[in-house]
Amino acid sequence: MRAAKSIIPYYVVAAIFAGLVIELTAYLAVHFVLLPREPAFFFRSPSITAAEFDRYMNIRDSLLGWPAKRTDEKGVEVIESRPIPAYPTSGNECVSLYGDSFTYGDEVEHSEAWSNVLSLQVRCRVGNYGIGGYGTDQAYLRFVKNTRDSARVAILGIFPENVLRNVNRYRYFLDARTTFSLKPRFILEKDQLKLVEMPTWSQEEFLLATQAPEKAFEFEAFLPDSEFGPVSLSFPYSWTAIKLFLSERARSAMLGHTSWEVFYRADHPTHALRITTEIAEQFVKTGQSRGKSAFVLIYPTARSFKQFKETRELVTRPLIEDLERRRIPSLDLHEEFGKRVEKQGFCDLLTQPAICAGHFNLKGNVMVSEIVHEYLVRMKLLEAGASPAAAM
Repeated sequence: MRAAKSIIPYYVVAAIFAGLVIELTAYLAVHFVLLPREPAFFFRSPSITAAEFDRYMNIRDSLLGWPAKRTDEKGVEVIESRPIPAYPTSGNECVSLYGDSFTYGDEVEHSEAWSNVLSLQVRCRVGNYGIGGYGTDQAYLRFVKNTRDSARVAILGIFPENVLRNVNRYRYFLDARTTFSLKPRFILEKDQLKLVEMPTWSQEEFLLATQAPEKAFEFEAFLPDSEFGPVSLSFPYSWTAIKLFLSERARSAMLGHTSWEVFYRADHPTHALRITTEIAEQFVKTGQSRGKSAFVLIYPTARSFKQFKETRELVTRPLIEDLERRRIPSLDLHEEFGKRVEKQGFCDLLTQPAICAGHFNLKGNVMVSEIVHEYLVRMKLLEAGASPAAAM
């Protein structure tokens, strides 16, 4: 009996030692392996100074979030297009583009963006109002806000991942590189879109909100430690690791899926598909009320294009079908790219072809422009080589 009692402390010490080893291993794995590779999987409350926060609040767009507000010489707020070298003078545009970084044309020069290439093809200025990181909601609101847009044709670009952003209020929950990224979003109320605007907080209120986001961010689909949100990075790290491997984001990655694919299900609890479709419909209706022809342009991703070429199945098919049911004009680039490139050839259209990542390079932008130009002609929105204004 006495011998058994003397052994017990050794078991306790062994258990404590094993626990410490497990915790240290989890800490090292999380901080030096998983966090650098997949920062979007984790959440840490941002650290900001009062000066940084004051600057953010002073320059942020109170409706859209970003980019910073700009005014003309009279102090009137203006919505600026990306520079269009082919037609450098702003105004008098024939086509206008709205969307995220794939519409803007990130990672290429102004002259290589598809807005400039299309300008050369239609022989008139194509205004590019795309903004990196935008959801479809922000793109639509930017269109509404841009009352100086005189183009006769308006195009809403939707990148498949945008479906996530359309049910998100703080982009930091999706991308930990974006501390100052509060945004508006729409919810459905009695089957109608209702805008949930950004909060106006003090620095203290902002920090409290990021420390207890479940209390501050109503209608947020990606709250930390929720079904679809990031995992809080905190002690004990062994529990953080367990939560990570049980999370939807990690499961999708381990299965080779993107985090946004399930959001295209009609029965998804966030109603992301329905909200995206409703926003697209409002974009087209707003355009029509301003005397414009408007349509939706759907971009492919490397994964969605590969899947389409192998199976002829589209992850975005539910969106396309919803648009068709509502008679919303749309152009899906999967089909058109499929006629022009093979499965592996898609990577050669990107800025990082070796890893099949990034945005469209010059070759990719030219292909987008050619397809859009053909659609404009086919739908008689303009004659071949003529501006929409001349055609109408």
